Amino acid sequence: MSVVAGGSSDEFKELVRSRTDIVRLIGENVALQPNGRVFKGLCPFHDDHNPSFTVNPDRQTYKCWSCQEGGDCYSFVMKQDGINFRETLEMLAKRAGLEMPTNLRRGPGEAKDNPHLYDVLEWAKHEFHQCLLATAIAERARNYLQSRGFNHTMIAKFQLGFHPENWEWLLQRAKGRFDPELLVRASLAKQREGSDGYYDQFVDRIMFPIHDERGRTVAFGGRILPDSTAKPNAKYLNSSETVVFSKSRICYALDVARDAIKKTGTALVMEGYADCVKAHQGGILNAVATLGTALTESHVTILKRLAKKVVLVFDGDQAGILAAEKAIPRFLAQDVDLRILTVPDELDPDEFIDQRGGDALLALADEAPEAFEYYLRLVLNRHGTTTLDNRQRVLDGMLNLLTLSPGIVGTVKEDLLLGRLPQRLGLSEIEVRRRLKQLRGQSPAPSFPVRERKVGAGTPADDENQRRRKQSIDSLQRFASRDDLLECELLQILFASPEMTDKVRKSIGTDDFRHDSLQETFAIWCDMVEEGLEPTFEKLLSKIECVESKRLIVWVEEQARHRHATKSLTDARTMGTESADDAVSRVIDSMRWRRNVDANQASKSLLIESPAETAKPTAETRQLLEQAMRFHRERTAK
Repeated sequence: MSVVAGGSSDEFKELVRSRTDIVRLIGENVALQPNGRVFKGLCPFHDDHNPSFTVNPDRQTYKCWSCQEGGDCYSFVMKQDGINFRETLEMLAKRAGLEMPTNLRRGPGEAKDNPHLYDVLEWAKHEFHQCLLATAIAERARNYLQSRGFNHTMIAKFQLGFHPENWEWLLQRAKGRFDPELLVRASLAKQREGSDGYYDQFVDRIMFPIHDERGRTVAFGGRILPDSTAKPNAKYLNSSETVVFSKSRICYALDVARDAIKKTGTALVMEGYADCVKAHQGGILNAVATLGTALTESHVTILKRLAKKVVLVFDGDQAGILAAEKAIPRFLAQDVDLRILTVPDELDPDEFIDQRGGDALLALADEAPEAFEYYLRLVLNRHGTTTLDNRQRVLDGMLNLLTLSPGIVGTVKEDLLLGRLPQRLGLSEIEVRRRLKQLRGQSPAPSFPVRERKVGAGTPADDENQRRRKQSIDSLQRFASRDDLLECELLQILFASPEMTDKVRKSIGTDDFRHDSLQETFAIWCDMVEEGLEPTFEKLLSKIECVESKRLIVWVEEQARHRHATKSLTDARTMGTESADDAVSRVIDSMRWRRNVDANQASKSLLIESPAETAKPTAETRQLLEQAMRFHRERTAK
């Protein structure tokens, strides 16, 4: 890792930003496709169905034209991971191979910031992995993995580990390095009831590290050894949820499967860690797994940004079939090609791959039926169609599926699905739709949890000022007044033609701005000039740490680009349009006139409030009257 010594904090922020490829960064979460000079994909910040999210590699910015989110590499990570600017800077610096300067490193009072959870979790992963590879106490674990057919390559790739049958093994190794309270916060240890002592959470278990999309260790899954005497001895144990880990939002192995998912356009979702690792060992590199829970809407939302098709792979036994049946209603309305695969011969995927190989499972996945078709086959097998009663039961089973699927009402997808039933059941479409209407009238609307955006503890999103700033910026973007547009245009000119800054500063001050956030942006722009820096849009982004302020200035700049304003200003001489000098003069005149209008209103108020005088007017009154006359002469001349 290179060391960056000296320099200001702003210089380091700009260095980190310049070393961060925003397309690659965002591409870890979103499948981006080239679209001219930008990249497009599904927005990660709202339920996007038509790609409305763009990433501009030239500007190193992103923008969603639907939900209006926008910013640079810093604001993307802050929004996506729910962490503050300092934590984001550290993460991106480490990613870029840069060491934090001394003046930016955390002090002793910041020892419990979220990044230290990442530190202790990464350390624990290394301890577990080394224990599995190199200690005599882990021989049972190595024998177990060998018996399950896991090879050394997969053990290294997924950093599998082992926690010995010792309730204080990890706590002892952490002494002098990490406080026990930090291990508790990381869900690696627990506090003993009724005492000040602690004990390790995972004991006598094969350890599966869980990573987020960026490859950071955020949690663990532990599989107890079959001959273990440790109590309690649940077969699988997952980390509890922490500020860096939410099991409903993380797919196991997504960090290593992401590229293959984007390349193939397909994600295979397994039910467990072992099945997923064995899938990769069998050459199925686009396999991921859920974390001991059913697939959630958040999982599907994450996966559909990377893949057009999602195949849910279930065990072939009755429990697997039941799990598949329960999963379908929740995701039928999702804008993704959802397929269902139950492994044949009542095998689980691990066993199937061992017996027939990964290519055989991939072939089954390629032929896996759509979720609706899979459900229809289940219901047909269950009831048959030999009698009218049988067909009625099949019809009600399929229509009940639609009543349980949120968001599908009135969609094209619903029409297509309803179009399949009449010919399969020998009924008219009118009868099918009439029965659906009856069932919907009988059934209460299903209740599904609303996806919440993750916000880390202590982030700016918790601050009241941040909330008010967001409201102000939202209002500007949706209902921009004439004054707002004038101030935005001035900033757009400066972004496109920074050489106009001196001319603007001689005539316009920060107090000429009425919108607080636009005023703040102009002040920072002018501060760069005061500091002897050449002002640029990129440097402005680096200087601003507030996510909402970044969103605003990207919106301002993108509005200009969207209207081709930037090109018309920078290429004015060849395009024959208004020059930057003429444009800035026009805006300055408009803002000066606005200032004069405000001054005249103030003068009128003072004249009205001044007491009636019988003698000569005072010098102050004469000055106010002269100002009023000048204003009226100027207004007449306009």
